[in-house]
Amino acid sequence: MKSRYIKRRKKFHYIIISVTIIVCLLGTVFTSLAILNSSKDLLVANAENELKMKMIDVERNLGINLTDSQDDKTDAVNVAYPYNDKVGLLNENVDKSNTYYQITDNKNMTITTDNVLTVYYDDIRGTLSHIRNYISFDVIRNLLSDNEYKEICGYLNTPADSDGNYYLLICKKFYESEKYGYVPCQLEVVKTNKVNDWYVQDEVVKTYSFDLSKYDYLTIEELKVTPFENDEMYRNIIDTDFFLGKDKPKYSQKDVEQILKDNALLYYDIYESPAVVNDGIFKCYLLCSDYYYNTENRLISDLDDSDYVYKVVQGSYLIVSLKEIDLLNDCLWKFITVFAVAFTIMAVVITVEIFSWKDFKRRTAQEETRLEMTNAIAHNLKTPLFVIGGFAENLKNEEDAEKKLHNIEIIQQQTEEMDILIHRMLDLSRFDSPALKLNCEAFDFKPFIEKILENYYVHTEHEIIFIYNSKAKIKADPAMLKTVLENLIDNAEKYSDYGSDITINVSDDVLSISNQCSSFDRENLSKLWQPYFRAAKGDNKSGSGIGLSIVKSALEMHGFKYKAEFENGIITFKFRFTSLD
Repeated sequence: MKSRYIKRRKKFHYIIISVTIIVCLLGTVFTSLAILNSSKDLLVANAENELKMKMIDVERNLGINLTDSQDDKTDAVNVAYPYNDKVGLLNENVDKSNTYYQITDNKNMTITTDNVLTVYYDDIRGTLSHIRNYISFDVIRNLLSDNEYKEICGYLNTPADSDGNYYLLICKKFYESEKYGYVPCQLEVVKTNKVNDWYVQDEVVKTYSFDLSKYDYLTIEELKVTPFENDEMYRNIIDTDFFLGKDKPKYSQKDVEQILKDNALLYYDIYESPAVVNDGIFKCYLLCSDYYYNTENRLISDLDDSDYVYKVVQGSYLIVSLKEIDLLNDCLWKFITVFAVAFTIMAVVITVEIFSWKDFKRRTAQEETRLEMTNAIAHNLKTPLFVIGGFAENLKNEEDAEKKLHNIEIIQQQTEEMDILIHRMLDLSRFDSPALKLNCEAFDFKPFIEKILENYYVHTEHEIIFIYNSKAKIKADPAMLKTVLENLIDNAEKYSDYGSDITINVSDDVLSISNQCSSFDRENLSKLWQPYFRAAKGDNKSGSGIGLSIVKSALEMHGFKYKAEFENGIITFKFRFTSLD
């Protein structure tokens, strides 16, 4: 019955823990999915607004720069190279790590957010003053040899020194190409400082010059023009991260076309409404497109004719954009918070259940011990009471004076054993009281033991051998330690084989008491410290069975380590006391 109750209680704890874990896991999953969906909706909405705002900006600028220089030969009123303008426009203020833009005009000329840097350069002649264009990483990289590129990277990666000096890469001289934007013909590495305001204040460390006639970046006509050059005041700085390749776009036209193909989408599909394409659980793409048409009457002047005429200028552009949405990056801390809360709840419930189960087992064990103690006490008291009752009855009817005296002696003997038993029971219960405190003091151990042994030398039938090889002083409660030694000696005396010796040995800070006990069963070694336990083969010996329990409690109160050993028919009790030496 009791075993079934314990199993039911254990099953109950397992059910609570299992239900808690399942509920927390399910709650975590559903909460995470809700966070994922809500974050996705918000990020998609923000990305869509960002792409549309950029496309509106592109369309507004395209309306200003529709004139094609090759066909219309525009005058200085219009921008000379609209192709370059579009490239600069697309790459301006764009996060190239996860955003892509593309413009395709009516002549199928496609411009994308390639690895270029939008720049505003100044010219010493004053013909250029903060004019927007772009500079291409591929062009610069192709102009430089591998050693030159590594050398410049070494300068740019050098941290500022103790005086605050650092290195910059300057585009000193450059041409303007219709196809490739600004093409440098001379780069400089300069050492500058935050306190320097002008280029002339900088120290030129290294100059790199290029013969652009060996490359196809410029037409013959473009090479005939005198290159632009920054003045002594302004620096035409090439961004360090861009030069180091950190501004390289993640997506290309080919990547976008592949994403559309994989999801069976066409440009007009994302023109009607933006498309959200999933790429795994934590990543998706937002794709948008728009067609821009523009027709204007403009006052155009032919370069060979000073007359101005109105001419219809038309433009047709397909604008495509892509934005990568990284849900994990946005939701990571939210997920961590959800998992932390779920884990905390599980940990708290599991901890409470573990402590509850341990408390239940402790109370069950206490109840079992209490029941065993009650049975043992009843058994130990029943025998002397039975003997006392029997001899008292005999004493009442006995007329022989000698027999009466014998009965009285038996009654007195049983009364003394009961008194000893009760006192030991009181001693054992005293150790469970929180009010019990140690009164420790330091004293010499050898005379202390010798005084205790004086009472045993006369009455014992066994020879007691006392060996003392220690100069250590002990710190303990003398009264309690006396009880420990008396119980150990009594136990050795009671259960020693007839005619055998009892050995008490103190070496360094270890005390051991050994006696021969051939009737002892090794399997009972671990049970010796239990209250009211007596070895089966020693049941014919008189005793309470609580002496070693008192020893155990007293030694634990002192913090002394103890153990029992049984080898070759000899049982040994040891404890290590704390030496003051």
